[in-house]
Amino acid sequence: MNTKKRKILLTVLLLLSLGNYGRMKGTEDIRTVEFLSIFAVGALSALLVREIFGKESDDE
Repeated sequence: MNTKKRKILLTVLLLLSLGNYGRMKGTEDIRTVEFLSIFAVGALSALLVREIFGKESDDE
């Protein structure tokens, strides 16, 4: 998969996970589902930043 397709896929997944988190009702305490959603947003953000600012190598 080339880098442009990876960037688009990661962006779409990040937008979907942010939309899913935005639908959850806010409460004082964080449930397990909310924690996993926050973790997924962070992981996808990290992958997208790495893809954008990382080295351009398609050797892997």
